[in-house]
Amino acid sequence: MSFYRVKQFLWAIGSTFKKVDYDYLRKYLNEEEIKLFNTLKHNEKHHCIRVCKDSISMKEENNIDVDVMKLGKAALLHDIGKSKFKLNVFEKSIVVLLDKATNGKINRYNNIKQIDIYYNHPKIGEKILRKYNYDEEFLQVIKYHHNNKNTNNRILDIISICDDKN
Repeated sequence: MSFYRVKQFLWAIGSTFKKVDYDYLRKYLNEEEIKLFNTLKHNEKHHCIRVCKDSISMKEENNIDVDVMKLGKAALLHDIGKSKFKLNVFEKSIVVLLDKATNGKINRYNNIKQIDIYYNHPKIGEKILRKYNYDEEFLQVIKYHHNNKNTNNRILDIISICDDKN
């Protein structure tokens, strides 16, 4: 588990120096969605792209019957709630470590903005994207990607797995 967290930290630091692949984004997002995507921090953009690429690979490798465009779009926008309060790499790392050390009990301190955004960005993201008239299946992916509760939503299942890996 600790190697996994170190890898995530190094990805976050390293992404600062990588350009965002806008050609890849245009495969799944329209211009309005790209503007929305661009409200994320640079390292979060790269995280979402990794989740998207892994999600598409998982779909293809396992012959899962889901709409590839919806899957790609949801993967790229799944963390859009983080755009409302941007944690720096160190803040995020501290919150992740505290979450692990307390078995999630720090979530009761959601009056602290860093903790609130860490736990509640899925709900915030769903609220942001609801304004754009996405369907309920799509919004469910955004809202529950950290808390997948047997929804029979295969896109949610894929993105939850790939998000955990990245």
